[in-house]
Amino acid sequence: METRIFGRSGLRLSILGFGCGAVGGLMVRGSHTDQDRAIGLALDAGINYFDTAVQYGNGVSETNLGRVMAAHKRDDVTVGTKVRVPSGSAIGKTIAESMDGSLQR
Repeated sequence: METRIFGRSGLRLSILGFGCGAVGGLMVRGSHTDQDRAIGLALDAGINYFDTAVQYGNGVSETNLGRVMAAHKRDDVTVGTKVRVPSGSAIGKTIAESMDGSLQR
């Protein structure tokens, strides 16, 4: 798998990422067996970037991705997630709470 440096971060990411969104449904509604197999195949293919969000299944995608990644114990994987900041909310507090929740999942 071809990789590239991501901006000035120094992170070397695969040019293809694994989307864990609710649209396809695998990481939200799929079986644990199918999730484990799909992510294992992605890792074997050299994919090291996984995209998720708390909004994907109200945290289910993050939880399932966390479960699978914990089993693989890889230190070369990068997970990107997103934060929703509702208008009128305290931005810093909202982001901190969302990050804490994502890290727990």
